[in-house]
Amino acid sequence: MEGLLRNTGLISILLVVLYSIKKIYDVADMRKAGMQGCYENKDIYKAALKFAQGAPEAEIREILSSSYELDDRQVGQTMQLALASRQDGDGGYAAFLKAVNQVLGEDRYYVK
Repeated sequence: MEGLLRNTGLISILLVVLYSIKKIYDVADMRKAGMQGCYENKDIYKAALKFAQGAPEAEIREILSSSYELDDRQVGQTMQLALASRQDGDGGYAAFLKAVNQVLGEDRYYVK
């Protein structure tokens, strides 16, 4: 009976150590990949793509207003800043993301 308890204890300790090692590797992988992806909203990239493709302003505003990051005032500011760049070579994609970053006050979105 004593051997069974000892073996059960050793197996339990081994499982805890293995689980801890896995968690450490998970955290290291997240840091290596960068935390940037955790804060990005895919709707912003979708709106930027629609903007570059020449979609109507109302459609882009609708996509942006569904975003959790921007309120109606910020959506208006973003559109105002980005509309001047619609004739750029990329259709204004980079300028749109730059406008969103400017409205948010931090560099969160980058040209992919």
